[in-house]
Amino acid sequence: MLKNKILVKITGSIAAYKSAYLISKLVQSKFEVKVVVTESALQFIGIATLEGLTHTPVFTDTFAQGKMMSHIDLTKWADLTIVVPADANTINKFASGIADNLVTSLFMAQDFSKPYLIAPAMNSNMFNHPVTQKSLKFLTEWGVKILPTDDGYLACGDEGVGKLLDPDKIFDSIIRELAKENPNQKKVLITGGGTLEYIDGVRYITNLSTGKTAVNIADYLFETGNDVTLLKSETAVYPMHEISTEKFNSFKTLKSKLKTLLKAKEYDAIIHLAAVSDYSPTKIRVNGKEEKLFESEKLTSDQEEIEIVLTKNEKIINNIKQWSKKVKVKLFAFKFTASGNAEENYDAIEKLFANSDADFIIHNSLQNRKENVQTEYEIIEQKGNKHKVSISLDLAKELNRIIAEEKDDTLS
Repeated sequence: MLKNKILVKITGSIAAYKSAYLISKLVQSKFEVKVVVTESALQFIGIATLEGLTHTPVFTDTFAQGKMMSHIDLTKWADLTIVVPADANTINKFASGIADNLVTSLFMAQDFSKPYLIAPAMNSNMFNHPVTQKSLKFLTEWGVKILPTDDGYLACGDEGVGKLLDPDKIFDSIIRELAKENPNQKKVLITGGGTLEYIDGVRYITNLSTGKTAVNIADYLFETGNDVTLLKSETAVYPMHEISTEKFNSFKTLKSKLKTLLKAKEYDAIIHLAAVSDYSPTKIRVNGKEEKLFESEKLTSDQEEIEIVLTKNEKIINNIKQWSKKVKVKLFAFKFTASGNAEENYDAIEKLFANSDADFIIHNSLQNRKENVQTEYEIIEQKGNKHKVSISLDLAKELNRIIAEEKDDTLS
């Protein structure tokens, strides 16, 4: 995780209780969190809750004994500050230069070279009021990032804008802002999930890939401050975070979208985990008569027998380095072996290295699953070094380490 210091400011909105979830998630993700609250915020959330979540004292009073310089010290301490929820009163005070409590005094002492986020929460009329909108515009011009509000049911009974953005989305916004400051950030493209090779408009040939491993790796790399793009199949699971995501269905769409992404951006690493069909339907024979594929229609079920002709697809992994805009990209290939013969598996891995020019191969064996072996993944370097990991999280951590390494790409 990005082990940064986060300063959370809470103001007098009924949505203040949602900040507890966000703080808990930040703490669980190994961030160091300190909290400042206004007196009005304490009408909606208690100090005991916040101190219990952060294991640190909560700051409330500008003139508290022993904390006279907290408005300066906390600003220096924090890597990122977020006001969540931010009520209309505080937002308009910020824009007007009023410093009559610790939250507003901290804003006046803010170093805007560091990220400052505001998550508004209020009634729709208060949010749309010309004064509030003018204040939000001023703050944006000063370098503050204003998060959007959700549109929905409000505590007052109205429906509309002004609802606090979902805390999980706020968490993702914090990660993205910190990632911009991360000197070790890498651009990573990950593919995952199985291709769908259509027979007709409603039927297709696919495989058992869920895309879970790819998504787990994408989520972890995102959380550790990397710029992640996920290219997933339409049926694969979704990432937990708001990661830049593209979708594919067939071999053709995967190939096309992968080429487009690789030509548009210089990725530092490509992790190709997609389960690509080796064959695609190209012809159908009904009663001995050759028909075109029923791309948008449904093949009738009246026939006793049909023949589907499958044609071999080229190996996408073998072309990735040629398509890549960045020449010295780290390529991770995936090899799933079904044989219980170690020598056969080794030959298959060597063949993949030779044909794809992959730098690393992530090996997963069906035999391990059958035998319920704890170790599920093996990362193999082109030089022959190997490293075994048991679960996808450990795999993600090891991949992150390898991707971040500049000088020596060997496994420890």
